Amino acid sequence: MTASKPRQTLRLMETWHSLFYTPIYVAVAGGFLEQEGLDVTFTTCPPKFSHALDALIHDGADIAQSGIMRGIIAFGWGAETVPAHIAKINARDGFFLLGRRPQEEFDLESLRGASLIPISFTDMPWASCQFALRRLGVDPARLKLVPGLSLDQATAAFVGGEGDFIHLPQPAAEQLLTSGQAQMAVALGPVIGHVAYSSFCATNSFLDAKPEVAAAFVRGFARALGWIAGNDAAAVGDAVASFFPDIDKEVVVLSVARLKDQETWPADPRLDRPEFEAQQDILLDAGLVKARQEYDRIVRPEFYQALQGCTPEGSGGLPRSARPTPAESRGAVPRRRSAVRVRVSRSSLS
Repeated sequence: MTASKPRQTLRLMETWHSLFYTPIYVAVAGGFLEQEGLDVTFTTCPPKFSHALDALIHDGADIAQSGIMRGIIAFGWGAETVPAHIAKINARDGFFLLGRRPQEEFDLESLRGASLIPISFTDMPWASCQFALRRLGVDPARLKLVPGLSLDQATAAFVGGEGDFIHLPQPAAEQLLTSGQAQMAVALGPVIGHVAYSSFCATNSFLDAKPEVAAAFVRGFARALGWIAGNDAAAVGDAVASFFPDIDKEVVVLSVARLKDQETWPADPRLDRPEFEAQQDILLDAGLVKARQEYDRIVRPEFYQALQGCTPEGSGGLPRSARPTPAESRGAVPRRRSAVRVRVSRSSLS
């Protein structure tokens, strides 16, 4: 009898709690990581850490969700090393501009000189929004901004009549849309195109000390992405609804459908150079960095490249070893496994 491999523990942390990160919840709840021999403790970044990257550096987590922009900016400031990114979570911006006029009546001219409530809990959402506006021929400098509001404050202000437009993620955007308190104006993701928006990262010391854990994690996450790609919004929404107990199930499904339809989530975890450079285009455009950084300093692709049958950069296709099983492909809804401990903040980007 062949001895089974010992199970490995993994501390996984998200920076923010949002439906934008649906692939994380599917990977955790669906047992995809457990099937790779990982016993996962999943948490939202607690207040004692300024960010999930801070948790990585101070041994509060092993792998964390973060924007690759933080590594690019840190190197621009003179950092000698930053956590390395190993798998892509989101391939598009997941924010939306909502207005007060029905979408069929909306025109770009109405954005010029309008008042906008931006959500800027980090630099990236607003930088990305400005990039999209410029692509649409709208000068962000001419907007009348209502800055400095939390998500809840911004939503309340817009519902109360302040601002012509509001900049929101899911599910907050869908809540206003389904209640009739806002109308869709612009989905930013399709305007910007594919970009390395959010990904998983870990310290180089962790990746060098436990490459087998990182490889198992990427394999399991790849299968979760494959499951999302192969199932409809209703199945995906059902899989992640328990992570959002305060959000109506219908809103969860509608939010997932909107994000899925615009290809927010990739079919595989490859973090390719063109998407990395597209991210740098946004940062340069916003003035957040002055120079480009080298891809190889921030991305470690060996973990997804090691997957059996992994296709070359840009050619598409899910790695063979990471494809979902036939049962998963038929739409079997993942359920949280006992090997996963979950501590999730109930705040949503607030």
